[in-house]
Amino acid sequence: MVSLLVTVAVEPDTPGGEVQARTSLRNLEGAARFQRLAERFGVRPTWLLPYPALSDGRTEWFGDLWASERAEIGAHLQPWITPPFEANEDRLVARPPSAIPASAVEAKLRTLTDAIERTLGRRPRAHRAAGHGLNGAALQALERLDYAVDSSVTPFVAADAAGAPDWRAAPEAPYFPDRQQPQLRGSSPVLEVPLTVGWDRPLPGVVARALTRCGPTLERVVQTPWLPTPRLRWLDPCRSDAGALRTLAETAIERGLPCLTLNLRSPALWPGESAECPDAAKVDKVFERVDGFLRFAIDELRATPRTLSGFAAHYLNETGCV
Repeated sequence: MVSLLVTVAVEPDTPGGEVQARTSLRNLEGAARFQRLAERFGVRPTWLLPYPALSDGRTEWFGDLWASERAEIGAHLQPWITPPFEANEDRLVARPPSAIPASAVEAKLRTLTDAIERTLGRRPRAHRAAGHGLNGAALQALERLDYAVDSSVTPFVAADAAGAPDWRAAPEAPYFPDRQQPQLRGSSPVLEVPLTVGWDRPLPGVVARALTRCGPTLERVVQTPWLPTPRLRWLDPCRSDAGALRTLAETAIERGLPCLTLNLRSPALWPGESAECPDAAKVDKVFERVDGFLRFAIDELRATPRTLSGFAAHYLNETGCV
């Protein structure tokens, strides 16, 4: 039976999509509404927290969720808002962990991990890198800090200008990554649970991979809106409409994936704090899509809700890797 993982990457407000000089988390005003929606379907979300969220005034609420097993709290490393800071570090540029020195990655991840444990009373076991920027240094730091699961990989997605890795060759299904090249299978004890990304129709594996390897010119042609060509979709209510979310979930199950990983960024939970949701109507549309998808996944696909670390334990037990 397929597992359903609902993850919320908590991020600072980015009105218009821009990093702000003063970090704020007004978007968490919508967190309780989202939690209530999830609980209606018996879903325990995994809230992935950045460093500023641990002094935001909502730590007691997150701690209560975790203590009562209504949600899981994980870590979301965003280097530009996580100490220690280098003297010349530009804190107005959102660089992923894969774009900063290896020594800085471990120092910042340790700071974040210790802050979560100190503030909420438990050590996190789940992680996601900002900008999907997991590299060898970040993976090895996760190992040393005793993380069980990461969910940063975006299959079929190429590298971007911000410094995120090229994930086009990465597996779609959960796997143990290579310590130097996390896009490949290897022997790390940290289970990688990729986000659910795929094409909007069933495609043979060789065709799907070929489409991801096309050059920039052909890629632009393939993604031209009026052409009846396959589209790359994310299991994300800000990137995909209700129909696309359903189709992607169905095709993922047809491909034999053991889990569906729904991703949401917290700025979309409150009006005006993201480029995608500038007003209340857009936020309501996101909640409507999440509601419809959870109903579909649980009632029709018979998916079993799990947290990220809960799924990792289940997967290891099912596959005999424990």
